[in-house]
Amino acid sequence: MSKFLSCIAPKNDEEKKRKLINKQISTKLKKDGKVYKATYRLLLLGAGESGKSTVVKQMKILHNPFTTQEKLDKIPDIKRNIRDSLTSILRALDMINPPVRLERPENQICATYILTTAHQLDFDYPSEFFDHAEKLWRDAGVQNCYSRSNEYQLIDSAKYFLDRVNDIRKPNYMPNDQVRMNH
Repeated sequence: MSKFLSCIAPKNDEEKKRKLINKQISTKLKKDGKVYKATYRLLLLGAGESGKSTVVKQMKILHNPFTTQEKLDKIPDIKRNIRDSLTSILRALDMINPPVRLERPENQICATYILTTAHQLDFDYPSEFFDHAEKLWRDAGVQNCYSRSNEYQLIDSAKYFLDRVNDIRKPNYMPNDQVRMNH
């Protein structure tokens, strides 16, 4: 008789394990179903640069503000935005018609730095980068080219970040939630 029970017992244990796993899966599916039903989904359609991302970013700011770590994680992206915005403007100087020249020829050194050195793979945005960025952003030729940004591709947030180069360069710079709107 004991042989008979020992043969049945493992099956009961296996059956209990299966039932427990099945119950856990069912519970998880119910929970996920409730989360799915409580989630709002929105399909935003529109042409490029029409504000779709802005709506999403506003919703995130309202319902889920940045953590300190997320803000710190944005700093490299912000610095790249400054570099890429200036790169777009500098390349557009000769491409728009009529072309635009730098007001101060001595700023050509700054332009060369931004177009070459600042694009190296291991570039770490030293103080020199921000010096060049500030000089270029104050150059009337760059401002003129920026004012014609409808004639070439430039990110919407270019002015926001370029106006704040002096703040962004500080070692203790901490982005605010407005950065999420402009990034």
